[in-house]
Amino acid sequence: MRLEEFVKNLPRTKPLYWEDSYKRVLEAKILKIEPDEKSAAYFVLDETIFHPKMGGQPDDRGTIERAGFRLEVKKVMLVNHVVIHWGKVLEGIPSLGNVRASIDWNFRYLVMRRHTAGHLLDHCISLETKAPAETLGSWLGDPCYVEYRGTVLPEGSVDGVEATMNELIRKGRPVFIEYVKREDLLKKAIRAPNILRLPILDTYRVVTIENCEPIPCSGTHVKDIKEIGGFHIKSLSATDRGFRVYYDVV
Repeated sequence: MRLEEFVKNLPRTKPLYWEDSYKRVLEAKILKIEPDEKSAAYFVLDETIFHPKMGGQPDDRGTIERAGFRLEVKKVMLVNHVVIHWGKVLEGIPSLGNVRASIDWNFRYLVMRRHTAGHLLDHCISLETKAPAETLGSWLGDPCYVEYRGTVLPEGSVDGVEATMNELIRKGRPVFIEYVKREDLLKKAIRAPNILRLPILDTYRVVTIENCEPIPCSGTHVKDIKEIGGFHIKSLSATDRGFRVYYDVV
């Protein structure tokens, strides 16, 4: 099925995962359904708390249900400003109407902690190397990593970065989110580590850990870096363009 055709003429999905990343349950309305083989279906809600797979962040998991119907959400995709959910039908027959949507909160919160830690990692690597960090990509699933341009950090620097991370996390700093017009982006986030990888948009969502570089980002984050809990660098590896830092929150 062509997903572009599936969402044609549908209104933009309201992304509640941006408005409140802590929202776990939602009463929503199914606007469109397309059955798939093997007791599965594609469907669109008028608004959603399910974050799609994008920007290095894996898609949310969870359930959509009402009396006599239950579906397990396995994939979430963003196509032309419409969020498409795909899942396995566990009970009943999918149909239009009101439903109760619930995300897998343990997985979401893990991703929120990992994502915020990734932003803080950019800052701490810049402090350690005394040079702006430039990211080449990231993944917040397993294994979790951020890829940077440059040469692999020496072992002593790795220990320094990890120690600085955990000290900042212990003290805590608030995390702020704002929306910036394209013409104002460079004024706001000229030193953002991902500035060279950004698509051309009218408006950018910018995430800032207090006293750290503002970073344009579409993901979910905790409200204070204290919630990260702890941070551990698991390994480093060289890549064709730079190096990856594999890490996790503890």
